[in-house]
Amino acid sequence: MKKPLVSIIMPAFNSQLFIREAINSVLRQSFSEWELIICDDASVDTTIDICKQYEAQDIRIRLVQNQFEKGASGARNSCLMEAKGRYIAFLDSDDIWLRKKLESQLSYMHKNGYAFTYSYHRVMSEDGMIIGDCYAPSRVNNHLMHISNFIPCLTVVYDTFIIGKVFQPNIVKRNDFALWLTILNGGNVKYAYCLPEVTACYRANSYGLSSDKFQALKYFYRCLVDYSKLNKPRASVMTSFYLVIVVVKKVFPRLYNKVVIKL
Repeated sequence: MKKPLVSIIMPAFNSQLFIREAINSVLRQSFSEWELIICDDASVDTTIDICKQYEAQDIRIRLVQNQFEKGASGARNSCLMEAKGRYIAFLDSDDIWLRKKLESQLSYMHKNGYAFTYSYHRVMSEDGMIIGDCYAPSRVNNHLMHISNFIPCLTVVYDTFIIGKVFQPNIVKRNDFALWLTILNGGNVKYAYCLPEVTACYRANSYGLSSDKFQALKYFYRCLVDYSKLNKPRASVMTSFYLVIVVVKKVFPRLYNKVVIKL
């Protein structure tokens, strides 16, 4: 097997309803030099059986078990330990990629010399109905990320040749945000850059961790203190800004999109 250029990180826990769609969206990619590493996080449904079926059909797909503490960060880090590709990409087991996601984003990175990128994404309901598109700033640095997490995890691709393999901090919620802050504070890159295209579909749900908004605020604040090293008063102010942004994004999505692309 040719060494993969992209290692796709997919944590999975009780994902039997959606994981086939997620895996199929990878299989449909116009870019084929990838490996998909799925980490089962002690599922009790048929997730493992489904993954084994795909693993048997395509040598680019591998199923591993969580070697760290239970949760998304441990599952992603277990995948990262096994990753062989130059580029790291993320896709949760209930989300999907559009067909040219990898092709378009890698081309964007090569053309501009970018090591850390993300993109616009589409939001859909649990049953797959399209809710709308969500835009993002053209680029973000550590300071801009103090007011919101503008980097959607399912759209990220980063270059390990420049950044290295960066393991996700062990935090219950907002662990992806903690990772982006860690990378942007690491000294290898100052900015993450946005491909201004929709490359992926995020499945909004009412049962996952993202549904607990109060806890989201708490862990946003914690990320600013622990991973961006803000003092507590400043982190409190930035969390207040974040709350305003969350409300605008939810209630006035078109206004949100118009504003963020100008940041």
